Amino acid sequence: MTRRMTALLLTALMLALSGCGSLLDRDYRSVSRHISHTSDTEDTSALRAETYSGLVNDVQFFVSMGMEEGVVRLYRYSGDVERDLKTVCQELLTRDPLCAWALEDIQWSHSRIVSYDECVFSFSYRVDPARIPTIHNTVGTPAIRELLEAVLIQYDDSLLLQTSTYYASSDLLLNLTQEAYYAQPGSALGYPNVSVSIYPPDSSGSQHLVEIRLNYPLSRSRLLEQSQRVAAQAATMVGTSPAQGQVGYWLLYSRMAELDSYDPDGSASVYNALVDGGADSQGMALAYQYLCDQAGLTCLTVQGTLDGSPHWWNFVQAEDTWHHVDVTAGMSQEDFLFSDSTAELRYTWDAENYPECPDAEEAGSGNETAEGAQDSDLT
Repeated sequence: MTRRMTALLLTALMLALSGCGSLLDRDYRSVSRHISHTSDTEDTSALRAETYSGLVNDVQFFVSMGMEEGVVRLYRYSGDVERDLKTVCQELLTRDPLCAWALEDIQWSHSRIVSYDECVFSFSYRVDPARIPTIHNTVGTPAIRELLEAVLIQYDDSLLLQTSTYYASSDLLLNLTQEAYYAQPGSALGYPNVSVSIYPPDSSGSQHLVEIRLNYPLSRSRLLEQSQRVAAQAATMVGTSPAQGQVGYWLLYSRMAELDSYDPDGSASVYNALVDGGADSQGMALAYQYLCDQAGLTCLTVQGTLDGSPHWWNFVQAEDTWHHVDVTAGMSQEDFLFSDSTAELRYTWDAENYPECPDAEEAGSGNETAEGAQDSDLT
């Protein structure tokens, strides 16, 4: 930091990362006003401040840049310097989202030099400071879920969010992670162990930093390799010109049956369903949804029970009518699609969260049949 302009440009980066207000009003808020970090005209390696809030902002700036040391010179400062330095360090460590997450401790020293007070800060980090630029400042469930989907596709092991207190909820973030995982069946190669840490840990303030950690059952390189093989297998099974309607659903259903991958005690991974064999109902249902997605066919995955045991299957929409499909059931071509009334004999599910699947008489007689589909091709 050798130029005044450099300090100002870096300030903009800090604001984008932290979203923190000052300690002047003892609250942390996302603010849009500009905070100036001015280099001392006599020494461009030091910042200068004249107020308590300026002192706080300068220390926040040092941390946002991952600096191990920083110098602030106080000019015309009217407060008790020793007392305020102690308060700044304590409150940043306990109430500032970024500092609470990143720092183990802040040490400081103070000396009077003619016309100013020189304050030297030393920072001990509990995390790698190189991770600070990876923090996403975001608000709202759609934006957070989009970030989670991007992380899950690449099998990254963490996500850092600066967000409002409302969205810094462990239950909410765990649910969003689950939704993001199941929304991308082609990448569903084993649900990770998910942990959520919130900084600061108490509920004070309107901003928090959230660290979501993801521990996958396999290494990242292995998962990326498997996802490529899943995509290649799906492309082969779907073809280049997918059939639509009940014909399309049946062709994908029958091709999954030919793989003979179902194992009630097997893996929930789509890789086992499409490539390696030994997939349970979850892996089979997610694989069927992935094939339908690739073919442009509407499909949902549902979790419920079959004969009282946990089970996964699918809902599909053909000719404006919804149907149940269970790729583990071994049904014939004539009845691989079935209605709610048939499903209720053995299956249970949360009907309020899924569309109604009427009987054929209720749905009308104009639906396309799957007759002859076995001799058709998707290409």
